[in-house]
Amino acid sequence: MKGDTVNTWVSWKKPNDGLFHVHVQNSQYATKERLDAILDVIMSQKKIELDNSLINKGLKGTRSIYYAGWYGALNSITKDTKFNIVKNLHFHLDDVPTGDIMINLVALSNPDGYSAYTNSIIDEQNHQILKSTITVYNIDKISLEDLKTLVRHELGHGFGLAHSTAPEDLMAPVITTNYPYISQCDLDAITHLYDGGQTSKVVCET
Repeated sequence: MKGDTVNTWVSWKKPNDGLFHVHVQNSQYATKERLDAILDVIMSQKKIELDNSLINKGLKGTRSIYYAGWYGALNSITKDTKFNIVKNLHFHLDDVPTGDIMINLVALSNPDGYSAYTNSIIDEQNHQILKSTITVYNIDKISLEDLKTLVRHELGHGFGLAHSTAPEDLMAPVITTNYPYISQCDLDAITHLYDGGQTSKVVCET
């Protein structure tokens, strides 16, 4: 996985009431099963409560809340921020790349060995993301659960996050966790970034 916003601090600058479009490019690989999996990652409001000992975050019996989908995760943020956190997500299968974030599913391999890649067009002067494109490679060789994990991670980059300092986090450079869900750590980083913070790194502290 790779996001090209790793060494920058950029965010979307969107009106609070506007739709934020996360679309999938129509192709032979955009099957109903894959679209349902991606829709779940984008729009799910499901909360997952995990024992911290499972994720090397704390003692057995202490628990943390995670999110299966970005809609539920982003809308759990209640803090007012300098820039509007994009929360009003809209999913669509698109014949033309009109979304704010476009997701492409391809059977090709990435020449650098990445499973997925996020490429963002950025206004560097205003630290603003203008458009992001996520490409998931080898789509015909990965499971639906792997697809969910990759898209969940890459959407983090699409919203402006860099990689995490914690190897057990969804936004780690290489995903090794058995629980690849959106953490409070990820949401704290989003909040900091959209409140004018000059870093996009996800710093997780136990």
